[in-house]
Amino acid sequence: MPEAAQQDAPLTVAEVESPIINSPFVEPKCHWKIEKAKPPYKAEGRRRASYFYRVPEHAGRGRANRDQAELFESQAGEEVELEIVNAIRGRVKDWRAGVHSGGVAYDGASPVTRELLDLWRSDQRMQRLFFAQIEAVETIIFLVEAKDVYRRGLPEIPKDEPGLEAKAAGVRAFLRYACKMATGSGKTTVMGMLAAWSILNRVASPRDDRFSDTVLIVCPNVTIRERLQELDPALGDLSLYRTRQLVPPHRMEELRRGEVMIANWHRLAKKETNSVNGDSAKVVKTGEPVEVLKNAGKANESVETKYFESDQAWFKRIRRELGSGKGRSPHWLIFNDEAHHAYRRGDAATEESLDEDKDLAKKNAREATIWIEGLDRINKLAGGSRRRGINLCIDLSATPFYIQGSGNEVGKPFPWVVTDFGLLDAIESGLVKIPQLPARDVSGAEEAAYFNIWRWVQAKAKEDGLGTTITPEIVMNYASAPINLLAQEWHERFVEWEQHSKQQQKHPVPPVFIVVCRDTAVAREVHDWLANGNDSYGVSPAWFRNAPGQEVTVRIDSKVMEDIEEGGSKDETRRLRFILDTVGKSGWPGGKVPEDWSELVRKHNDKVASDDNDGSLKWVDERVPPGRDVRCIVSVAMLAEGWDANTVTHIVGLRPFGSQLLCEQVVGRALRRKSYALNEETQMFAEETAKVFGVPFELIPFKVKPVGPQPPQPDPNHIYSVPEKAEYEINFPVVSGYHQSGQFEVHIDWSKVAKVTLDPMKIPQVVELTPLTTPDGSLAAFGPGERPILSLKDWRSRFRDQQVAFRLAREICDRWQADNGAEAVPIHQLFPKVAFAAKRFLAEKLDRKGDSRPCDVLLVGEYMQAAIGSLLEAIKMGSATDQGEVAIIPQGAAGRGSTIYVDFHTTKPIYPVTRCHLNAMVADTKKWEQSAAFLLDSHSGVKRWVKNDRLGFTIPYRQRGLLARYIPDFIVVTDRDENVIVEIKGQVTDDADAKAKAAERWVEAVNRLGGHGVWRYLLVEDPGRLGIQLNEFTSSKWDEGPFQLT
Repeated sequence: MPEAAQQDAPLTVAEVESPIINSPFVEPKCHWKIEKAKPPYKAEGRRRASYFYRVPEHAGRGRANRDQAELFESQAGEEVELEIVNAIRGRVKDWRAGVHSGGVAYDGASPVTRELLDLWRSDQRMQRLFFAQIEAVETIIFLVEAKDVYRRGLPEIPKDEPGLEAKAAGVRAFLRYACKMATGSGKTTVMGMLAAWSILNRVASPRDDRFSDTVLIVCPNVTIRERLQELDPALGDLSLYRTRQLVPPHRMEELRRGEVMIANWHRLAKKETNSVNGDSAKVVKTGEPVEVLKNAGKANESVETKYFESDQAWFKRIRRELGSGKGRSPHWLIFNDEAHHAYRRGDAATEESLDEDKDLAKKNAREATIWIEGLDRINKLAGGSRRRGINLCIDLSATPFYIQGSGNEVGKPFPWVVTDFGLLDAIESGLVKIPQLPARDVSGAEEAAYFNIWRWVQAKAKEDGLGTTITPEIVMNYASAPINLLAQEWHERFVEWEQHSKQQQKHPVPPVFIVVCRDTAVAREVHDWLANGNDSYGVSPAWFRNAPGQEVTVRIDSKVMEDIEEGGSKDETRRLRFILDTVGKSGWPGGKVPEDWSELVRKHNDKVASDDNDGSLKWVDERVPPGRDVRCIVSVAMLAEGWDANTVTHIVGLRPFGSQLLCEQVVGRALRRKSYALNEETQMFAEETAKVFGVPFELIPFKVKPVGPQPPQPDPNHIYSVPEKAEYEINFPVVSGYHQSGQFEVHIDWSKVAKVTLDPMKIPQVVELTPLTTPDGSLAAFGPGERPILSLKDWRSRFRDQQVAFRLAREICDRWQADNGAEAVPIHQLFPKVAFAAKRFLAEKLDRKGDSRPCDVLLVGEYMQAAIGSLLEAIKMGSATDQGEVAIIPQGAAGRGSTIYVDFHTTKPIYPVTRCHLNAMVADTKKWEQSAAFLLDSHSGVKRWVKNDRLGFTIPYRQRGLLARYIPDFIVVTDRDENVIVEIKGQVTDDADAKAKAAERWVEAVNRLGGHGVWRYLLVEDPGRLGIQLNEFTSSKWDEGPFQLT
């Protein structure tokens, strides 16, 4: 029966069903089918294995415009079937059912394997294993042990082939199988099951080379390495094999005859010989010489020869350091945990448009190189010269795809993926939290603003004239609003958890709020705002403020994260690692305080007791895990993969995202469930959610038509000043700021205080979240699962207008003092006047739209900065003898601009000009700029003119509290020899008033200074009246009637 014909009755908004529709212990029986603008329905059967591929924006398309080079092509997504996985999935199902063997399950499996499979699949277990775990294990066993009748005709699984240069050096391909398993689906248990299967079979049949009793697990960092120690059979009843009932008690002695080694990838790096044998390799020059670049990119760049241990010396060392030598098989079983870091570098060129992630790409490339070269050496040496060293390599990852910096096509899966239990399957089986993302907001825009905060910030900054360089201050100007909004919901969750903990008589463990930042500079601003209560960007959530002895908000920079992953020995690195390792934990695992932590606490408490302590240091109880009370983590890195904190409930992304893979990795930090309590009636887990802003993650893949070839780019036009038209040259002063001399009183010219618009349509304060997307990638406005609506209503009620005025005045005074230094008015003179002005500003100068209120100035960073900027522009220091402010103009060529310097190329259309120094004008509009050019060439009162395009003529002003540059449309010199700055209003923007006030200030200050001619400012409200309004500044008049500019 066709899939659509089997659908249940469609859901309505009132009849919301949970996204969880399958038991976690059996193969999924149905899945959600979602179509755009239609109610979702449950379709029978399991979802076919596929992956979602979307080309990063500008990738290989030769586009020059990179104003928003942070995300994806809007129409370049597709669903690609995982053909190998789907083919194997059907055969494993047949093998399990004994289709070709008279109903005998697992035909071809050894007695040991059958015993293990019976144990694992038993429904009498105390802790049943998830189907995702069973399927991954059965698939690997099937590929190794199943009879040919079940495997015949399957697509060939590609090996991990080295390149030609590596092959020439003796590197051989080895067999890899990748299991794609969603975060939280139990990959560690799968490694334990397969390690036991391999070791026990090898012990039972020592000559069967399909199995190995020497196992190596390679993982990304020290934290995971320590947690994976439970896979060591030597731990006996304390090992995972017994705590999870993976091995029968009578088989444990046999299991201990094998060996499981665990290493973070850093351990696979070759060492310099001087660090191995203690001698100076530079003196004795032993080992293999390698030329390395020293001080790369600097003036003193040079090539230096270093000496590293040989392959054989390396292998002997790691064999000695990692293991006991129990394993006797000449070839090893390898597990790559978080295997998307283990790949061979490809030849694909790096995309310049993704430069924002170049540090991440460099880190990924280094990690992959050390990881894969280490495995190649094991494969070369462990089995001797004639035998393979790696019997089988099993990759485990939620995202076994090529990542940025791999030299391969980012977002494409490893070709040896053999199983797929992805995020949607995990959501529908209740194995993970359900991510909820912004679907709609009060603005009514097609894409909710906070779905992709970085793209929204870029658009807002460009719209507000702040340029294309996104500084940390610009990020915070806008991002404070979504952070505040999501933090309000976090606090509601916090109160719920706290009440529940009190009922259970337990110490409350808070939910965790994560902010993932683009770089250290952004992270520093976010942390200062949240942890220290810096009100520059509006009021921050009080719940995340740090206090002496109470660090509830921590910052983890990328370099610190690397040190933590590698196991750095600095005290601060170790302290932060203990914090991260214990986030969400009310007690130490096993009840034992680590000795390393005790040592750190002793050092700290000694400082607390010293005479140098000024009271800022507080005594620490080593029995309390340092991460227990952490509420907020501000991170540049995405936090360590394998990080097992299950209390993360909210994430805000303040960075560009180059691929859906990166989005899934970030969202994955919040997906681990907190509770695994089972509903005995339905055999399903209860719904848990994680709310995510700013990570544009699309759960459902979609199909679109392939993108066709791009149209040919037109030849660029050359725009330059024409020497023969020197009579039309225009000069102008370059103003860097304004200045008054001496100490004066404070005056505020209220006619020059620009209004600030509070518009919830542009800075949304009400957002609806949804857990699923439609097939075209857009978020579904209705469908299964909770769809909460978040707002700032409760938070608003806490602030009175007087509090708003006080905080606003304080920030203005701080900014004024910082800007004016020694010439600033003393704070005791300034603050009372500014406080009074702030009250008046809130009463008279707020253009409140919708349900906006004065307190929104505090809650939204953009409004706060706009209010600060508006008042700062109007504040003047003066006295009875004051002549007003004058322009600050640098000396020499730096203080003079001219049309003579214009020289650039453009692919935009151009328009011929006459009374202009340039050869042509670039047309940014379809008609009105061309019409204006014709009028200026025709007006008898105009001597010369120029469009202000790459001329370097800007007017400094404050926009959203930040220093910005206003670029007017034209400069016109009239027959009165007056210089008229012309601004023709097109679309009315929020900052139009602020720009006009800034231009008037510029004109007054330049004219007062003198020496640069007479300047005027003309704001043309109606483009059709340009000629008539110019008459005010000319002797000859335009008398042809209204000129139509359309």
